[in-house]
Amino acid sequence: MIPTEQPLIELLALIDMTWEQTSSGSLKQYSEQSMFKVYVVGLLKQLWSRRSLWRYLQGNPAVAAACGLADIPDRRTLDRRFKEMAGEAEAQIAALGLILSVEGVTAGYVAASDGSAFATAGPVWHKADKEAERIPDGLHGLDTGADWIYSTYHGWVYGYKAHVTISVSPTLVRTVLSATVTGSDCESHVLQDHLDDLPPLVETLLLDAGYDDADLIADCAERDIEVLAPLAKALGQSSSPQRRDRAAYLASPQGKARYRQRGSSIEPFFATIKALFHLQPSPVRGYIAISAFILLALFAWNLLVLFNFVNSLPLGHVKPILDLL
Repeated sequence: MIPTEQPLIELLALIDMTWEQTSSGSLKQYSEQSMFKVYVVGLLKQLWSRRSLWRYLQGNPAVAAACGLADIPDRRTLDRRFKEMAGEAEAQIAALGLILSVEGVTAGYVAASDGSAFATAGPVWHKADKEAERIPDGLHGLDTGADWIYSTYHGWVYGYKAHVTISVSPTLVRTVLSATVTGSDCESHVLQDHLDDLPPLVETLLLDAGYDDADLIADCAERDIEVLAPLAKALGQSSSPQRRDRAAYLASPQGKARYRQRGSSIEPFFATIKALFHLQPSPVRGYIAISAFILLALFAWNLLVLFNFVNSLPLGHVKPILDLL
């Protein structure tokens, strides 16, 4: 167990313990690992501007040292290196998700995937104006990179979409196995592009009807992943035997029981993440900033679960730790 110090220092030490090297190892004044820890601090402390983050590091040398910093990066460096964080967070989410699955912190055999809309900060760009690429007079602080995304719960949302796969277990904690952020991209296509990011332990994916895509299901089958997803269209005379078998299984008592786990896992998880890390609406604007903070939040969830596991605390009790930070 890590020596008992303030939780933030322990969390940064856990990043060191689980870090997945992703770069070529080119020499930089501040390593990817150090900068990643800096932005995790920013996320956990809700320091949304790099100026606030710089001031915090200046005033807390122990935290800066735990980030591996011999000196504090200037604000221009914090701005510049922040642009790399979304891709780094995707890689570290997958790496830590695999560790949590292999170590039995979560049950990684059954997973659920879905997309969720995150509203951007500031005013919205109405569809007619966006399609005409016309910004009305007096509309300041507009996030022009955002898209209109339809949400089952919130209707149309102007912002970005997080595509997330989590572990599903009735008895163990949910953890993030894979994640990325886009505009209004098709959910099934995004998942198909990220199948290789999933841990090899995944045997079943629980998906909604939006993922009823023949190419996606075929790619999953090649990886020996079973897909349980309702049919987007009713069966017809030309429907394949595979679609008929899937529909029949999902209508069976066993299929209904297994698929029911999806509704109690991925959908509540998004609500939890948005509330815990104050991301709805987003405190920042622009694809680079929003995607980085969403992905850092998803990584932080996994990190806090690991913190609880290492310290023999209830695995899903993340908020009490956040309240201490």
